[in-house]
Amino acid sequence: MLALKHRANGDTTPPERSHPDEIIQAVAGAPLFSAIDRADVAGILGAFDEQSFNAGHRITLEGLRGSEFYVIARGRARVVADGRRVAELGPGDFFGELAVLGDGMRSATVEAETPLRCLVLPNNGLEELLVRHPRLGVNLLRVVVSRFRELVDRPAITLRLIDR
Repeated sequence: MLALKHRANGDTTPPERSHPDEIIQAVAGAPLFSAIDRADVAGILGAFDEQSFNAGHRITLEGLRGSEFYVIARGRARVVADGRRVAELGPGDFFGELAVLGDGMRSATVEAETPLRCLVLPNNGLEELLVRHPRLGVNLLRVVVSRFRELVDRPAITLRLIDR
């Protein structure tokens, strides 16, 4: 749960940040924000920090704990699990949800292929955000299910030993 200090009026919601219009525009049309109007997208993103990463930077590391949820605003990243490249992500795509909503362990390494600008929801704040914005939760679940199906539908890689 998101750890927040009580304000004088007892409000525990995090202060909203405003992001440049170009950042909001970059993610507003993504499946994660489907059927959510632009003003609500801007409000949702108010809970996120912005962070930049250089090409080659590993943002998450498979097998390590993590409590941040990321939405890519600009750039491209690769996802590697068990030493295999399993996906490529770009503007509007997200990652980190499995660790945040699950056991805290990262299921893959995500590395910036280009300079990357991300919106970052810190401190396990995703669950609270999904409770406050049910459409966001439905959209996130649809994308996660789609990713799962893509992985399951891939033909298994087989190795053949060659006798010499």
